[in-house]
Amino acid sequence: MCVGAYVMDSINISSQYTQTHRGRPLKPKKKRQTERERERERERMVRKGGVQFEEGPPEDFDPANPYADPVAFYEQREHLVREKWIAIEKSKILRERVKWCYRVEGVNYIEKCRHLVQQYLDSTRGVGWYKDHRPHYLHGLPPPPPLLLLL
Repeated sequence: MCVGAYVMDSINISSQYTQTHRGRPLKPKKKRQTERERERERERMVRKGGVQFEEGPPEDFDPANPYADPVAFYEQREHLVREKWIAIEKSKILRERVKWCYRVEGVNYIEKCRHLVQQYLDSTRGVGWYKDHRPHYLHGLPPPPPLLLLL
């Protein structure tokens, strides 16, 4: 009788564990969420108030005397670096669009992708980290004034 009771207990295992995967019982399935429960969970996971970034340069930075306020100096430098990264990423996005246009348009790419190529070239002028030794006309800047040498 004792053996039979053991067999009966092993048969009465709940149906959620009867299926096996590689000899191990499967975990019970989660109850399906209703639409209302999903909405509540989304609202709970949303960040309250949002993230705010400083858009412009610091107000207290003095370009005539940049080292007067060290905090403003570093904020200005971070602003310039952030703006440069934004310009670089815009150029990368435009480059991907040009590649896509070339692939899609095939032999007609010269006519169909001209506007994208022009946008890409305009976005790359004066953008980059190591552009210091290039001529001024490649920087997108006007030429420097001529030097007057007084002898």
